[in-house]
Amino acid sequence: MFIELVQVALGVRERLSRNPSDEEWDRVFHIADEQAVAAFLFPALERLSKLGQKPPAELLYEWIGLAEQIKAQNELMNKEAARLTALFENEGHRTAILKGQANARLYSYPMGRQPGDIDIWVSGGKERVVQTLRKLHLMDGRMSKYRSDEKAEDGYHHIHLPQNENGVDVEVHFRPSSGNLDPFTNRRLQKYLSQEITQENELVSEGFRVPSLRFALVMQLAHIQRHALSLGVGLRQVIDYYFLLRKWSIENEELRVDWKSLGLHHIAGALMWVMKETLLMDEGWMIARPDEKRGRMLLNIIMAGGNFGHFSPVIQQGFSFSRSLKHHFKQYELLRFDARETIWGEINYYGKFISSIPERIRRRSWTLR
Repeated sequence: MFIELVQVALGVRERLSRNPSDEEWDRVFHIADEQAVAAFLFPALERLSKLGQKPPAELLYEWIGLAEQIKAQNELMNKEAARLTALFENEGHRTAILKGQANARLYSYPMGRQPGDIDIWVSGGKERVVQTLRKLHLMDGRMSKYRSDEKAEDGYHHIHLPQNENGVDVEVHFRPSSGNLDPFTNRRLQKYLSQEITQENELVSEGFRVPSLRFALVMQLAHIQRHALSLGVGLRQVIDYYFLLRKWSIENEELRVDWKSLGLHHIAGALMWVMKETLLMDEGWMIARPDEKRGRMLLNIIMAGGNFGHFSPVIQQGFSFSRSLKHHFKQYELLRFDARETIWGEINYYGKFISSIPERIRRRSWTLR
């Protein structure tokens, strides 16, 4: 019933196959909330109500409240994205908003996409970006009234800033993507994305810049793969990709990408199968041949853990040695999905684990978190 409701929201189904019971409506709302798509589904409820298919009044009011809350969050995020764009461009950088608010613009109802944080690409490389962040006092938490004791965290591709004065989490990307775990395909992927992101990015009416559709289709496919093979990925990212493909189809843009050379051929086939089966996606939008075997594995990952795997048992129950082992043994099941990415993921994990042993001993702690 949840998948049918998603299809109604996308406009590929007129109504549900039957009227759900009150208990089923509760379960549908629960799944929608876990998948971070409840507000996206709300306009479908309005259409179904006219056909006599509507949830219980109490649940409907809760759904309305959540939809209004997410609308307000989107308004704030759009303002913050525009503010950050102006802030960095005034310092001589080029920018682009990645995923998030850039994706929301493609939705039939943009205010219905549930936002997370703001990912903004800033040109110049890590060293220059860090200099600008320090100049603007964005790295030391002094601009934050929420977590002023926190410092920025830097990684392979971005710097995660302390939550700002408006309560928004921001990741400043000096590389456009976290890329692949396989270093060989990752080099080709990063080269492609870096070349594409440095092209002229479009300034949109919301006041921020968005990258090309070609960039978004490649970068977000890599993003889905990275999360699917780690803690998990949710249906919100699949719906994002649906709207990217629809935009690509409408604009009839040329997309010549060797998915195999970029290490994305398995996830491309799996995602196309998931979108065909669950979202009834038009075959003319497909960028790869559907792969049923890997598609079923991907769909299980999506439905098992919710948005980014936040509702998986490992995350819900916290950290323990046994649960960590269980998680990594489960990684070996993913060898059937993408052996190279899975093997390199384990190599990276155990390499970092071994290198951090002195710090773990000093802290007398299994985990560094």
